[in-house]
Amino acid sequence: MEILKASKNKFNCLVGKDLNNIRFEDLISKDNLFETPSLSDLGFLVVKNVLDKKVIKSARDAYFNLFEQGEYKEFNNDWIHLKNHKDYHGCKKHPSITFLKKNEFLNIVNSILIKKISKKILNSENTIMSPRMIVRSFSSLSERCTYAHRDKEYFNSFRPKNVITCWIPLGLVGSNNGQLIYLLDSHKREKEIDKLVNSERIISKDFNKLSKSLNLKWYRPLIEIGDVVFHSLEIIHASFDSYSNIPRLSIDLRFAASHADLDPRWSNPWRGDDGL
Repeated sequence: MEILKASKNKFNCLVGKDLNNIRFEDLISKDNLFETPSLSDLGFLVVKNVLDKKVIKSARDAYFNLFEQGEYKEFNNDWIHLKNHKDYHGCKKHPSITFLKKNEFLNIVNSILIKKISKKILNSENTIMSPRMIVRSFSSLSERCTYAHRDKEYFNSFRPKNVITCWIPLGLVGSNNGQLIYLLDSHKREKEIDKLVNSERIISKDFNKLSKSLNLKWYRPLIEIGDVVFHSLEIIHASFDSYSNIPRLSIDLRFAASHADLDPRWSNPWRGDDGL
């Protein structure tokens, strides 16, 4: 058990590496002896060693090199965050928009292996990726973390169980840098939680109160560089405060079992001010 902070408020969080964890080789092998995991049952799944560390390093370098006003500085073979860009993340001329066109970004989101894993999890050869792909970056200079929410409030599908989120951390994550955490089994209490969603599509900013009111535990999966996390649209998740000036960088993708399962509003490239 850890004590973490979200928007400066403390909450308890379990941590582990064995829950909902599988090697990519075991997942996609033709001789797979494992039952194909269902995110409707599990909520989330950590798939190990999907991306090469060199590919991730190239993507980090490509992203932070786009900032030309001293926002980031290369240090000890990584980057440190010195100040925020004048534009909000993803808005106006923020470099995250340019990153979407970089080869280093495209090499990752078009990964053949990630597509194979998505097809396996969704059990569909017609699996398709949504064109709206999100880039996120957090550090100790960030104004806030990501509040407790479900992706089904942001991605509208007639069959939400036919859609999954793919979260790709590009570098270090953990108790110091922050990462995604999950409220265990919250995806199994969908109708009850529907009533908790507010007008901003947020479930709660108080992680401790939410955990106690639902009698469910927060969980932080131990994630290594190269791992990729998949989760259902129904599970409550969030991120917590970073204490590091080494920025956490990540990509969010949505995969659907068929074109009919896509949200048509997600047909254009992501922007931080697109209202979605």
